[in-house]
Amino acid sequence: MIADYYKEDYSSVILKANDILKVAKDNKLNNEISKIRSFLANSYLNLNDSLKSLEYARKNIQLAKKLKNNTLLVGSHIDIGNIYYAFGEPDKAIHYFKEGIPLAKEENNDLALFFLNHNIAQIYFDHYNDHKEAKPYLDTAEIHIPKDFKIGRAGLKLYKADYAYRVNDYNLAIDLYQQAILLSKETNNLDVLKKAYNGYIECLAFKGNYKKAYDIGKLKDSLFLEQSKLEIKKSANNLITSLKNAKIQEELKNEALRNELIVEKSETQSKLLIFSAIVSFILLSLLLYLLKVIKNRRRLNSELKKKNQEYLDAKLESEKLAEAKSRFLSTMSHELRTPLYGIIGLSTVLYNDSNLKSHKTELQSLKFSADYLLNLVNDVLTLNKMDSDEKIKFESKAFHLKDFLNNIKESLEYLTRQTNNDLVITLNPNIPKWINGDQTKMSQVLINLLGNALKFTTNGKVELVVSLLDIKENNLKLKFEVKDNGQGIPIADQQKIFEEFGQLKHEGDFQGSGLGLTIVQKLLIDMKSNIQLESIVNEGSNFFFEITFGTATKEHTNKEIQDTVSIAMLRGKKILVVDDNRINLMVTKKTLESHDILVEVATNGQEGIDKIMLTDYDLVLMDVHMPVLDGIEATKKIRELQKPVIVIALTAVTQDEQDDRFKSAQFDDSIVKPYKVNEFIKTLATNLIIKPL
Repeated sequence: MIADYYKEDYSSVILKANDILKVAKDNKLNNEISKIRSFLANSYLNLNDSLKSLEYARKNIQLAKKLKNNTLLVGSHIDIGNIYYAFGEPDKAIHYFKEGIPLAKEENNDLALFFLNHNIAQIYFDHYNDHKEAKPYLDTAEIHIPKDFKIGRAGLKLYKADYAYRVNDYNLAIDLYQQAILLSKETNNLDVLKKAYNGYIECLAFKGNYKKAYDIGKLKDSLFLEQSKLEIKKSANNLITSLKNAKIQEELKNEALRNELIVEKSETQSKLLIFSAIVSFILLSLLLYLLKVIKNRRRLNSELKKKNQEYLDAKLESEKLAEAKSRFLSTMSHELRTPLYGIIGLSTVLYNDSNLKSHKTELQSLKFSADYLLNLVNDVLTLNKMDSDEKIKFESKAFHLKDFLNNIKESLEYLTRQTNNDLVITLNPNIPKWINGDQTKMSQVLINLLGNALKFTTNGKVELVVSLLDIKENNLKLKFEVKDNGQGIPIADQQKIFEEFGQLKHEGDFQGSGLGLTIVQKLLIDMKSNIQLESIVNEGSNFFFEITFGTATKEHTNKEIQDTVSIAMLRGKKILVVDDNRINLMVTKKTLESHDILVEVATNGQEGIDKIMLTDYDLVLMDVHMPVLDGIEATKKIRELQKPVIVIALTAVTQDEQDDRFKSAQFDDSIVKPYKVNEFIKTLATNLIIKPL
């Protein structure tokens, strides 16, 4: 009988249970009587016979009260509550469930307490749509659920996820829906599985993750398309089982009639006619059910196609928005870099003017503000590339590590002075002087880390320690540590500071964008490293990471000796600067003339070509975006002249943004505006050494 019940062969359960019930009554086996009636009540419930179902459940309540057996009484309350809810009377169902709770508490019956509280929560969720009323019962159900009761745990996770979804905690809801999906798959609980998938998809859509929502939707629909097929097969099996049971019952009745009175033949025929009508009705009902399943399947397929189209449309719209955002930020970064070049360049020129010594503090403040704005522009552009599908390009060029670190220290000199800190760089002497790597990205990482340390430390010490961990063949592994003795970071906030726009409150004058550490973390991950943090409140912090660089060739290590000579050789060289921006022209001209270089200027590409045809220049600095003739086309025409002149692109276009058209112009090198003067001069000298005229 029990096996038939779990096979959902309820007709067989009813046939067998009545015989077993008679034996149990004859032997006064009260516990067995209660269990059999419970099976009968639930079997009739599954066959939609509310009267029979309630009859057996009520008999169990009467028996439990007579025996004063709270365990049986609790089980009866659960049965009758389920029956009332199944037949559309939720108030009565809640009444019986609530009556059962104190009885279950007296018995310390955790399983019963779970069912009672879970069922009440389910009614408030599904029937009354009242998640607040359901919450305390859901919490109580979680306390009492047995550890290994996976079917119950799947349902519990589902309603906890629904609650999180309704209070807009989408991250928690997603996690709980995923747990419900896993548990319902393990227990083959298809109803919970379907609801969990639907909730999961809605959460993803609310968070804007349309692609994943679309993929999960396809997975769900494929699973439940298979479920529809199984339901059709199950219906067919139920039909066969019903027919078999009907046949068995018919044979039993015929045998009984043959063993009794042959004279009652007419009565038997009448009963057979009634039975045939019942069988016909069952067959007709099953046929109608099959038609309904087929109709639902067609409807689901239609809804699936509609949803697929909606997801595709949303995906396309999302891609368009991302592309527009990328174009906007790229354009704005170029438009911002161009005037910043003028501001930084002019502030540098004015700072170095001996006649303006009395204004050096103001000029340095101006340069710091421009540098800060430039770093912010670079951070926003980098973050945009990380959030899009565009892959960030990493260079591997030789650079002098000590000079590189000193340049970073110099760029932070104003901030160091304003916060009254000591900024110390400790470099392991065993590290090679020249290494291969992406110094632009490393500069972005270190400036953000050191800048944060200086902002959150006053009257203290900030130290950058670079250690050698390992050196093998052409690679060396370094450890960078940024230490400070500032205010420190509470453990509760140590994860928050790596989130976008995540900031800690502090009393300093310098407030950041909240993007720095996010970019540091993502850049280091892309460089196969990872930022780590150790911090104690009121004692200080230590941000550190390990990263691998390449070792520079002998040719690069000799450059240190050449620097002084090569820079000196620029004196007296003739350089043409082509730029349509008058301020940029003036900045570049003054910078070059301060190194005793002869400078001529042109305001567009065509004017530059005209001058090159008449004059021999040692080097040409070419802007890219100009009227009349841009720098790319102008450089191509210069190459056609076959004049041995070095052409270096002087542009606001970063190396990551340089497209195929830029590269086809055959520039000898490129310098991104704004630049550091010493690096600018070294680049010019290096190109004249590599490609002497």
